[in-house]
Amino acid sequence: MNFTSFHFVFFFFTTLILGHVLKGRPQRAFLLAASYYFYGVFEPYYLVLILFSTAWDYLAGMAITARRDWENRGGAQGFLARLPAKTYLVASVLINLALLGYFKYTNFGITILNDVHPLGSTMFAFPAEIILLPVGISFYTFQSMSYTIDVYRGVLEARKDPIDFALYVTFFPQLVAGPIVRATTFLQQLDEGYNIRKNDIIVGVTRIIVGFFRKLVLSDNLAPVVNQVFSNPGAYGTVDIWVASFAFGWQIYLDFAGYTDIARGVARLFGYEFEINFLYPMAASSITDHWSRWHISLTTWIRDYVFIPLGGSRVGPVRVYVNIAIVWLATGIWHGAAYHFVAWGVWQFVMIAAHRVYGTTALGQRLKQSGSLIYNIASRVFLFFCLSFGFIWFRAPDMITANLMHGRQFGFENLNESLVFNSALFSHNQLKDLGEYIVLLGLLWFYEIFFNRYQLEYFWKPENRKKLIGILIAMIYMIIAMTPAETPNFLYFQF
Repeated sequence: MNFTSFHFVFFFFTTLILGHVLKGRPQRAFLLAASYYFYGVFEPYYLVLILFSTAWDYLAGMAITARRDWENRGGAQGFLARLPAKTYLVASVLINLALLGYFKYTNFGITILNDVHPLGSTMFAFPAEIILLPVGISFYTFQSMSYTIDVYRGVLEARKDPIDFALYVTFFPQLVAGPIVRATTFLQQLDEGYNIRKNDIIVGVTRIIVGFFRKLVLSDNLAPVVNQVFSNPGAYGTVDIWVASFAFGWQIYLDFAGYTDIARGVARLFGYEFEINFLYPMAASSITDHWSRWHISLTTWIRDYVFIPLGGSRVGPVRVYVNIAIVWLATGIWHGAAYHFVAWGVWQFVMIAAHRVYGTTALGQRLKQSGSLIYNIASRVFLFFCLSFGFIWFRAPDMITANLMHGRQFGFENLNESLVFNSALFSHNQLKDLGEYIVLLGLLWFYEIFFNRYQLEYFWKPENRKKLIGILIAMIYMIIAMTPAETPNFLYFQF
């Protein structure tokens, strides 16, 4: 079910009213049933997979806790009682990764096999499988898996009530595209119960309106120029390609941040506070700063469950860079099962490694400490160009298209065929209203910098409520007046 559909509007208000009428366990059971309905609308068979994944991790968490209880009582009889707690953890992680691997990475594996197989380009190539990727599987798999790991680490006790755990995994606002919520956060709020106050309504409604504004007005109006250039990049020149890559960076950011805003707003109206997932990353001054602001729930998940277990930054310098490389390779593959997503992950590693090295030099330290306006502007502009270079891998359908577009960014005719440089590409601008798009992208940057300085929390203060009301009225007007006739699905549904 899409947040921008009338179906969701009816579902949301019905669920909100009934959800507040019921109390206690019946309330949680109702929200769980509503969440399964929300997810099953996409494709009923998705429910089988998420039910199995939920049941498996619930049993794994219970087994880990039971094993530790047996140890505290001096041991117990039986085969299962003798299995170490790590056995159940490993079983949980392996099953989760196996499900994710099959549905998301089977065909990528077949592609790799055909590429290395001597007869991979002939009739003897391994055929691709027809596998329907379940919506949100990358998100709820990581969320469910983190619960089992935390139970094993002793961060929390296994939840005995299966309804509570199932609601944690499938709560509909964040189910299909995050944010990835930790069990420690969600279950604590679940135990505390919710009594909606006036401020919860203000915060929730504000987030929802801002989310729809980001999605329908900003992101979706950038979609035409992005689709136009990426569908036929050979027809466009250097400036066109750069503008399209800039536009896609903003499009996917505003699309995903918009979804997160709506999810956090809806959750708040049910009494749940999800942690912020985007903190104005386009206002960042460095790549490390950028990734501390972009998709925070994923980056912190990978930090806590991948980077730190590998040794984090506590190991030798070479190992640190190896750990960072593993993290970004995993992040690239998490986003998509294709070579161009791997390349995107490698590019993030290259930028972060280069920034770490640069930060240790005398020049880097002196410029950072100077805090000059020129340096602050130049660092942001340079970062945005580097990010936009990488966004081409993220958006292009394959490496061939990405290679073509990267070459054209620097005046090469087609890097897939030759190193022929064509200076005419710098003036070969085919985009209509090119100047208007450049102005729009500049205004988006000012929008980002403004809200980075005056965040929504500033407008929630009682003395700023009139300003907030004015901003929200303007956003609602623009949503009504500027929403395109055709609005695409949220982009992160594909992950």
